Amino acid sequence: MLREFLLVDDRITQETLAQSMRVSRVTINQLINGRRAVTAEMALRLAKALRTTPELWLNLQRQVDLTVARRQLARELRSIKPIRDPLTKKELFYDLVS
Repeated sequence: MLREFLLVDDRITQETLAQSMRVSRVTINQLINGRRAVTAEMALRLAKALRTTPELWLNLQRQVDLTVARRQLARELRSIKPIRDPLTKKELFYDLVS
């Protein structure tokens, strides 16, 4: 996804993004090539530099992490037997504010 952001705007290079985010170009290169995960700190930096939200970057990282884990654990996950009934929507989602 980060690569897509950079390809769309040819004015943004790895170097300019790194300078804006106050990180090394190596860090940006590792993010772009999937050798470094997006942390909360990095999500905040990316969001500020690229005018997005930190949630965008954390959600993208979460999707990557889940996809990789599902592939790696596919066989083992099939052998796990559920021990209770599925939760209802009301049980899954509750108001964190109240």
